[in-house]
Amino acid sequence: MKSKFLHACFLILAVSILIDCKTKLDLGDETKLPVISTLFNNRMLLLLKGTYATDNPLDWTELNNGTGDLYVDSQGEGLDPTMTLTSVPKAGNLPIFLDIGEVRISSKYLKGLNELTQIRDTVDSNKFWDYIAPNRQVFCTITYSFDNNTCTESNGILKANDFFNGIGAQFPSNDPSSETLSWEQAYSSGQPWLGREYYYAAIYFRSLVTGFALDAGIPVRGRFDNRTIVNGLNIVPRNNYVAGTTTAEKSNIVPKLFPALFTQLPTQSVQSDMRIRDGFDPYILEVRVNLKENLMLHSYTSSRSTTVTYVGVSDIFSDHKGEGDAGGNILTRARVIYPEVASSLTISGGGNSLLHYYGIFRFQETEYLNVLPLAATPAKQNAKIKYLNPGTYKVVCLGDLSKRDGYPDTVVRETAFTIPDYPFRQTYDVALSCP
Repeated sequence: MKSKFLHACFLILAVSILIDCKTKLDLGDETKLPVISTLFNNRMLLLLKGTYATDNPLDWTELNNGTGDLYVDSQGEGLDPTMTLTSVPKAGNLPIFLDIGEVRISSKYLKGLNELTQIRDTVDSNKFWDYIAPNRQVFCTITYSFDNNTCTESNGILKANDFFNGIGAQFPSNDPSSETLSWEQAYSSGQPWLGREYYYAAIYFRSLVTGFALDAGIPVRGRFDNRTIVNGLNIVPRNNYVAGTTTAEKSNIVPKLFPALFTQLPTQSVQSDMRIRDGFDPYILEVRVNLKENLMLHSYTSSRSTTVTYVGVSDIFSDHKGEGDAGGNILTRARVIYPEVASSLTISGGGNSLLHYYGIFRFQETEYLNVLPLAATPAKQNAKIKYLNPGTYKVVCLGDLSKRDGYPDTVVRETAFTIPDYPFRQTYDVALSCP
């Protein structure tokens, strides 16, 4: 009888504690609490970066060789129409609004060749992609309405800051699927590790509005997040196709910003940085695009024969000469980082030039200019790269010298180094004079 009485007392006490805990919650914020399944199952942190450099990118005031100015495309006969350059903001004062629909990755190498042109319908798409981050995110450097909007409600101003400052904007995500092979099966197939190799990463830009655009000298009224933006233009349509692409050709081409696609090259897959191992150790998936360092003023002639001046992306790979299309100049690269085993790298020899970078590439990589480096940082004294998985690498001094547009186009010098498998989380030193 006594034990039953004590048991009943315990139950009453437990229930009262739970009730008391519940009453101390702000019930209106209850849905913001972490779900238990998320606490136990989510290994992956997805970070998006809008910079050429992975670590310590140039400050806005350091862009364009320390002037902080936007780049300006070549103007004149046969080039961009003469622009209206009244009240042009500094790069750091340019409002930027990003509406990103989702992020995807894929392990289906052959099906993705030729820039996704083999993906013809929803069935193909569902088989090809891992939908790791299907929840739309809105980032903005400043707010765009006096009342609540999608950006402010989702902490988008802080995320925009992290998107451009090298920290990386956190994007809500789910862990991708993983293969469950035995060690014998993995080894016999030439894969002596458990997990999955991913070859593609994609960022789907719904809208990317830059906050300076004039039509015949009059501020353009654009829209973002279903709100009117004065003096702003959505540059996604401008960057979906390379200048000179015909209407007939567009029907057979996947738009370049829907998605912005990373395709892993064969030389990049050696000692791959896109392997997601089986198990429970946490990892970071970092996906980035070269946007901050490459903002450039362009112009084109509208259907009303007026000149539209706007801020787009510099002519890195495809020259823009007044066409409505100005795409082909945004690159994407993705990598998987395991913080528990990754090490840091300190590079000595930087001369503090604002035109030079240290680019980190896998040792087997031979293409340095038409791809984003695996990791990169400005060539300053005691430059540092935060995360590198074990392996053999090259650090390359790269300069924005041949065509001044914010993108390194010249290889100056390089040297090799190795991050050993053990010990973990060390800091290694390498010397390379740059410039």
